[in-house]
Amino acid sequence: MLKKSFSLLLVTALIVVLAACGKGSGTAQEGNKKVTLKIIHWQQENINNYIKEFNKKFEEKYPDVQVEYTTVPADSTYDQLMQTRMNAGSSGDADIIPLKFSFVGAPQEWSKGAADPMWKQWIDGGLIADLSDQAFIKNYNPTDVKNAMTYKDKVYGVNMGKVALTGLFYNKEIFEKYNLAVPTTWDELVNVMKVLKDNGVEPIGFGGKDVWPINLAVQGLQASIHDDQLEYIKGLWTGKTKLTDPVQLEVLEKTQILMNNAIGGFMGIDYGTLPSLFATGRVAMIADGTWDATTIQTANPEMKFGYFPIPGSNDPAKNKNLAGKYDMTWMVLEKSPNKDYAIKWLEMLSEKQNYTDFVNAAGFLPTQPDVKISSEFVNEIQPSLENFKLSWDQLFINRKNVGQYIKDASVHAEFLTPAGPLKTPLELAQKSQADWDAAAPK
Repeated sequence: MLKKSFSLLLVTALIVVLAACGKGSGTAQEGNKKVTLKIIHWQQENINNYIKEFNKKFEEKYPDVQVEYTTVPADSTYDQLMQTRMNAGSSGDADIIPLKFSFVGAPQEWSKGAADPMWKQWIDGGLIADLSDQAFIKNYNPTDVKNAMTYKDKVYGVNMGKVALTGLFYNKEIFEKYNLAVPTTWDELVNVMKVLKDNGVEPIGFGGKDVWPINLAVQGLQASIHDDQLEYIKGLWTGKTKLTDPVQLEVLEKTQILMNNAIGGFMGIDYGTLPSLFATGRVAMIADGTWDATTIQTANPEMKFGYFPIPGSNDPAKNKNLAGKYDMTWMVLEKSPNKDYAIKWLEMLSEKQNYTDFVNAAGFLPTQPDVKISSEFVNEIQPSLENFKLSWDQLFINRKNVGQYIKDASVHAEFLTPAGPLKTPLELAQKSQADWDAAAPK
């Protein structure tokens, strides 16, 4: 009996040991399972290519992590994806999400009743991680941290740099061929377009199919025609200014002139095609942001091109500075299951060499100090950046539930001929003002 009991005890112990061994093996397999760090982004070839290479370096440093990098078109497709992934929260559909700009557009005391931008709703809702105590934030210029990354005295994002968007890329060889100088006034720009047309050269290209690229040219005109864009915007809220004022009509009239000098069928050209259209010499100029300089260079490494502020005024002093925005701002989701790795990803990207490589790939103006810019293009436009100012879309604060003629960044030249059905700038201005008035707080 004693022998039988001993045997039973031995078997039981063996089963326990085997079970323990089996459990131990399972734990090891579980421990070897990789973490999937999920990042979404809009499609922008030069930046997408850099991030893909950086992700490989990150995976080498953290072999237990694989990065899932998803890109979609930069239009409303990306905005909808951001909102969807943000709502998913702790389900892990996204760990890091970049904004296309910085923390701008929050209602001011003069814009009571204005709609909260998405980023503000997310932060107020506790969906974005507070990065204030992360040591790598000190890698960035304190002024840029304050202006672009901070909300209610806390840092919620990492801004990667500034870009200009109120200029025109121009083909230097075409300009030289027809003895054209870079225009510094509106009349000079009109003459440049006339000379090009007279010689059978398409003066300007727009990415009209995506609509928003047309607004880049509009913002160039606004930056040089308005004496003070912010005061004009404040006036719209207080009633001191109107969208039918002569200064705004001038913006629309000159926008229509630019569109009348655009390549035929420009409303069918998508934004992604625009750099190659320019790089192959089919148009002499394109309305685009400085971020596409590397895309153009990649498409045609031999091409010689430059960038100048759109001269909306006949006063050269008003035309000499470029305007733009703080571009990409990375945010970590507060409820992300991989929050620690998401912060490590940002920390590594913020290291001096990685950040320098990013800025030079993206064509951004750095938000870190002492960054060596290798881009000949960026160095050439530095004089136009000395008094860099925010563009219209970074200053404008919209009303809730506005109509189609004033929604988003407010000016919609796509409704104006030759892009749209409205024949005169005054028609568009009146419809825009009507939409603005209809959305006024009751």
